[in-house]
Amino acid sequence: EEMDWTAGEILQALDDSGVANDTLVIFTSDNGPWVAEQSCSGSKGPFEGHWLQQNVDMACTACPHDYIPDPQPNRPRRCILIHNGTHADDLDGVHCGLDTGLGSTWESNLRMPALAKWPGQVSAGTETMEMVSTLDVVPTVLSLLDKQASEDLDGVDISNVLYGKEGNTQLVDRVLFFWRDGFQEGPLPKPYGRFDVVAVKIGAIKAWLWTKSAHYNADVEEYHDPPLLFDVIQDPAEAFPLDPEEHIDTIAKIQDSVKQHKAKTDWEYPLTLAKDPIFRPCVNEATGCRTQEIATSSTIS
Repeated sequence: EEMDWTAGEILQALDDSGVANDTLVIFTSDNGPWVAEQSCSGSKGPFEGHWLQQNVDMACTACPHDYIPDPQPNRPRRCILIHNGTHADDLDGVHCGLDTGLGSTWESNLRMPALAKWPGQVSAGTETMEMVSTLDVVPTVLSLLDKQASEDLDGVDISNVLYGKEGNTQLVDRVLFFWRDGFQEGPLPKPYGRFDVVAVKIGAIKAWLWTKSAHYNADVEEYHDPPLLFDVIQDPAEAFPLDPEEHIDTIAKIQDSVKQHKAKTDWEYPLTLAKDPIFRPCVNEATGCRTQEIATSSTIS
């Protein structure tokens, strides 16, 4: 409801300002549901990540943020919250194989819906299954302004997709790379390990180089050589791996593309690992900023 209200206020402001017909509005998301948060997380839809569910140790538990696994004989999924050295709360987590949303590179965290509104330019009610990315927003806006995008930008101009035109050669056999951290080994302190390319998409084919559940769960990343392949259009749940022998050319292109991509990317260290608590909104410091009450005021922890 809050998101609906916020979007409505923005669109109303554009109307009130008389610029709605001259404004491109793009509405999308940067990630999928935080599965370990359960009732607060949202839905994965058809993007279940079934392969992981069937290939991760059943003893592995994913807990909500700030909670840690503390399995008991009668509660194998028990998670506890420790605050100021004391047991503040406990609840049950989920199997790591189910945690394929936020913090992962499974489809439920990658394939986001997107809406575009621009009266007179974007035809109402049109749809597309072109593989585009939020990386494309800046190059596209620059193109619409008749500006040249810098060559070091990762995205491409998708204005033809917005206009409903065919023949965007930049999207034919486009390669998209998906990075994450949380590796057991690497130059970064635990639990980060290192940042690396774990999955690649070319058209309908998604290739997994490393598989793992979300965030920093206890399951160890698994390397795949040859890559683990899925047709994510026909199999959005990533349940049925393709035969690599039938996709030799695609695999070769993926491996070469990854090699070139990493060679020109400063990928060993993230931009920052620091988290300054001064920027964290907090309604109740005594409970580690978690509360079930609606606060009348907030403080900064």
